Formats: sequence, C-alpha cells, structure tokens
Amino acid sequence: MKKTLTLAAALVASAAFAQVSVTYKVDITDYLGAGATLGANGMRIGGNFAAQGATNGTNAMVDWSPSNQYSAMTDEGSNIWAITVSYPASAVGATQLYKFVNNDWGTNEGGTGTMIATDNCGLDDGGGNINRTLVVPAANAAFLFCYDKCFQCNGSSPSLTSVELAATELTMSPNPTSGAVSIDFSARAAGTATINVMSLLGQSVMVLNPAVEAGANSIKADLNVANGTYFVEVVVDGMKSVKRVVVSH
Repeated sequence: MKKTLTLAAALVASAAFAQVSVTYKVDITDYLGAGATLGANGMRIGGNFAAQGATNGTNAMVDWSPSNQYSAMTDEGSNIWAITVSYPASAVGATQLYKFVNNDWGTNEGGTGTMIATDNCGLDDGGGNINRTLVVPAANAAFLFCYDKCFQCNGSSPSLTSVELAATELTMSPNPTSGAVSIDFSARAAGTATINVMSLLGQSVMVLNPAVEAGANSIKADLNVANGTYFVEVVVDGMKSVKRVVVSH
C-alpha cells in the first residue's frame, strides 16, 4: 500500500561550537575545456577572510588578496584544487564572501552573467561582479564546486560532508514548485525517514521525519523557504538519495 502523509517542515537551528574548518574545493575541468589556460601560480582564493579571523594553518589570511601566499590552493589532481580555512568560534554564522581565482585578479569567476548569479549562490558586489557566499558553519565542512557554478560539474550537491549510499527511487513533483511538493520514494522496510532540505551549500533549512511503510511512499510537504534552488536528501533504512528542486513562490 502506498502511504501518503502531509507534513509541515520544521526550521533547523544550529549551535556554535569551537574553531571550525571549511575545505573549499574547485573543479576546473569545464573551465579548461572551454579554452581557459591555468596561470603559473595555479588556483587561488580571494575573499574577506581576514575580516572573519580566518587562517590557513596557523597563518592569518589577507582580505581579497589571491596573490598572497596563504591564499594559494593545492592541486589535488584531476583538475581539482583545494584549500582548508580555519575559523574562530566567533565567526560561526558570519557571511564569508569569496571567489575562486585563476592566478590573480583579472582571471577570476564571478563576472557579468556568471552562473553564480543565475543559480543563486552569490551576491553582486555593486560593481557587476558576483561573490560567492558561505555562512560559516558550526561544524567542519567541505564543498566542491565546478568553476563559476553553484554545483559540482556533474550537477550534484557541492557538500562533501556525507556520502550518497544508494538510490531510493526518489522523485519530486511539481518541480519547479511554488512550495507544495510530493516527495515520492521506496523504502525496503517500515520505519522512519529523514528528509533534509538543504541550501546549495549543504546547510539544512528544513527537516521532516515521517513514518514510512515498506514499498512506495508519498510525502506531501510545504517547502516554506525562500525562492531558490535546494537539494532534498531522503535517508530511509540506511539508503540515501538526493534530488534538486527549484522553489519559486
């Protein structure tokens, strides 16, 4: 029997902890494939890091200075570059502005018409350039972005804090939605599912915990969130699947 439930989602609050580390990764495969050339100094990161008290190891970072030695990213191979930034507890909840930079300013993402703007993970700096945004989390996190995009290059969530175990035949409709959505999936056994609605940066904005039956289930939910693109993660009986949904009220 297909079980249908109607639930209201709950907002999730996060608490601040001690120092946290965020690993920023960028995949430049598509960028290079479009004809770009990687500069001699490799990939860098620029942002208001000093304003957040951020460090690279024990070294203080400098605001908006990708040429600074502590803004250098590390080549992990396969066109993926990474840097781990540490934040004091006082920075949790603050908005980190940043962008990935090829060599130095002048060859950076976030120009006019950028995907960061159209996919809603950045802010206009007032001069036509788009900066990525990250709300400093209360726990260690890692993100992988495709250069100048809000997702990984394969379209999946940029959050690397969890591993997708297996599909649960997850579908959502309508998509895009004005808020009301049907989340349909299969469960191997009766129990409780966790449905986590996440921002493009992997931050939980809603969580549902419906009881489910073995077989097909349909959860009716009201995505009472701001307009934008979100990931809906369903975990049930040890299985997990993630789908993207666009909300436009």
